[in-house]
Amino acid sequence: MRHFFSQNLILITLCVLLIPLFPAVTLSQDLSSENDAGTNSTPQAPEIYVDQVIDAESLAKQIEAEKKRDRVIAPGWNPGSLGVTYRYYNNDIDDRAEFTEHGVELRWRQETQEHGSYEIQIDGLTSEGYDAFREPNGHRIQVRQNNYVINTELQLDSDFINYRSVAPRLITESYRFRLPSTILQGMGNRIYSKDTTFFLNFGEIGRYEGVAARAYEATQGNLQGMGMEHRLNNQLDFALQFWNTQDPEIGYTHQSLSGTVQYQLNPYAQNHQLHLLSDSNGKTGLWYDAYLRIGRWTHRAGTQYIPPDLLWTDVTINNDRKGIYWRGDRNSFRWLWSLGSEISKNNLDDDPGIPGYITTASFANVTWQFRRNTQFGGSVNMQSNTADSGTADNNNYKHTYKAFASHLFPFGRTRLQPQIDIWDTYPERKERHGLRWDQDWALKLFDRLNSNTQYYTSDRREDDFNFQIYLEKYLFRNLRTSGSFQQFYTRFDDVGVTKVSSFSLGLGWQFLNNWLMSLNADYNTGSFDPDDGSEAKIKGTRILFSINYNIDMGTRPSLYGVDTGEPGRGRVVGRVFLDENRNGHFDLGEEALANITVYLDGRFTTETGPNGGFEFWPVASGEHFITIALQDVPLPWSLMDEAPQRIVVPVRGEAEFNVALVRINE
Repeated sequence: MRHFFSQNLILITLCVLLIPLFPAVTLSQDLSSENDAGTNSTPQAPEIYVDQVIDAESLAKQIEAEKKRDRVIAPGWNPGSLGVTYRYYNNDIDDRAEFTEHGVELRWRQETQEHGSYEIQIDGLTSEGYDAFREPNGHRIQVRQNNYVINTELQLDSDFINYRSVAPRLITESYRFRLPSTILQGMGNRIYSKDTTFFLNFGEIGRYEGVAARAYEATQGNLQGMGMEHRLNNQLDFALQFWNTQDPEIGYTHQSLSGTVQYQLNPYAQNHQLHLLSDSNGKTGLWYDAYLRIGRWTHRAGTQYIPPDLLWTDVTINNDRKGIYWRGDRNSFRWLWSLGSEISKNNLDDDPGIPGYITTASFANVTWQFRRNTQFGGSVNMQSNTADSGTADNNNYKHTYKAFASHLFPFGRTRLQPQIDIWDTYPERKERHGLRWDQDWALKLFDRLNSNTQYYTSDRREDDFNFQIYLEKYLFRNLRTSGSFQQFYTRFDDVGVTKVSSFSLGLGWQFLNNWLMSLNADYNTGSFDPDDGSEAKIKGTRILFSINYNIDMGTRPSLYGVDTGEPGRGRVVGRVFLDENRNGHFDLGEEALANITVYLDGRFTTETGPNGGFEFWPVASGEHFITIALQDVPLPWSLMDEAPQRIVVPVRGEAEFNVALVRINE
């Protein structure tokens, strides 16, 4: 069965590759036939009425511009591009075996006159040094077709071989609950018109392995799905998605049906979504999200009931929970308020073997723009867990109090933040007091230089010190260097001292028109010095090197991003990460997210790598928009603003855009 399935995929792929050649062949035959008949193959421009009042010279320029704009493209290659990337990855840690990866990525993109665009990405990965239980070797083949016109009303987008399952975003993405995607080897289709989209999926379930490149590895099971999304009118939309999951690695064969109804009186002022998810075991979950904008206040509120063991494809979802939430944000000229509260309960089946709590989480944040260069603010976060069922027998509480002052000095912006954390867990109470200093240095020697210093003391830790510094410098217009240093020092009461140091170096260099080289290198060392005189040390290095070649083909360049009408091209880089301190910067110690789909202009996509980084190159210079697929982002993290964010790509330069995810429950 698997051989039959693979052979069909190969035939489908060959057909897709041949389709772009049809327009050119047809056009050649048509022109040849016309010439044989003795007719002129060049279209005749219609006569243009000339008003004697119009300036003759201006009219001539206008006619010439019209001819250029409406010219017939001769038979031959359509616009496209070809790119090849080699990556080397090495990770060497003292107490573990050294492992190395070599990866090659081949990308081919082709525009056609009447059959949309096509993109093929082939990854090959080899590795050595891993243990026998994890050897990321193999390949990934992804074929993507967009904007194939079936008729005057229908269009088709398709993903072949290795891809992420496609489903209505109205189904998978909501503010307080999400349904993640599945990696498949098969085919996914989107057939759409102005108001309706159909989704079809079938394939073998698997996962991606590797850092230097992605290799598809089949796990277990198959997945088939059908879905649709329809807009009834300007205010009402609905969507349905059905999945059949056969013999997955986790769980058993089952079916799932999800539906969503959305009512939006105004997409910028009022939106309501009601979601339902039911499986073949009789489990049914409901959740409701509302968005309201009243004056300067933006309100989000909703409720959810997700029973335990509710099933959705082969991916575990955040189930066994019911509750309600509210969040309000107010933004004025000088004040920014964020308030919210959530009450939830787990262990809905009163299972005696797990702890069940009623959890209440509330927060309040405020920022005051005192002067143009001065800000003050603070926040309060309170969480209580009340024992309710199962093995839970004690209540516990956590309170966090923060304040901050920020001022722009001639040498840069300074931000000071004192903080108090209180844990009240029976039978003990713990407190931690600390101070954080963030500094953005305004030094002409560097394009960017910032530092972060933290000091905490608590009942158990006498000293907890953390220092981080990051710098960035363009040595030339097309050579970007960056570096960072991080130092941790912790003294435990009557235990000993732990020290950790980390050095990082980054390099991005477009050394020729079509060549790009990048390097990321890390060196880490740590030691534990207990009071008894013994000492343990560990050190490690990590290197990721890549070199990329990209060439344009066809009558005009085919770049990432929509055509801006501006000449030249550049590069877009960034990272998707969990912004713990809400400063918009990726600080050392914050977690980066891999395997998150990033959209450029809503059409061009890539996925974040192991370090959360993403890249589009080459990109048409000018204005573009970035957004991400939220269904694979872990809750309670999300974007403060889910609308596409504007970036401007410079000619032969680099636009950096970091996607900072924040907690929506604080």
